[in-house]
Amino acid sequence: MGDGGMVGKYSKMWFRVYEIVSRAQKDIYNVVEDVCRMVAADIVPFLEELRRDMEFTYVIEPLQGDGDILRCVPCLFIDSSPEVFEAVKKLVMERFSEVVSEARLVFERKPAQPKIEG
Repeated sequence: MGDGGMVGKYSKMWFRVYEIVSRAQKDIYNVVEDVCRMVAADIVPFLEELRRDMEFTYVIEPLQGDGDILRCVPCLFIDSSPEVFEAVKKLVMERFSEVVSEARLVFERKPAQPKIEG
């Protein structure tokens, strides 16, 4: 009924799409990791100052929006009470508004997600 050779050419094309997307995902994650390091260099001293007066831990790592690596952004994960989270977020946004805006930094109140190995 069908032509096996024709089906093979389509599967080869979809495999190429898969290879391209996989490579792009790794590249995007690596770039966002670099952005996280840059953000950390700018804001970690301030976060350490805040930790003297407030009880929280933090990590700056990539966050995938809705599980979509193509929507990956740097995230400041803050493990704290809701009140401390809101206070830290507000202070960081006020003091580093340009960094937050340009780096597209987002804030989450929970421990960091496991890193993607690749």
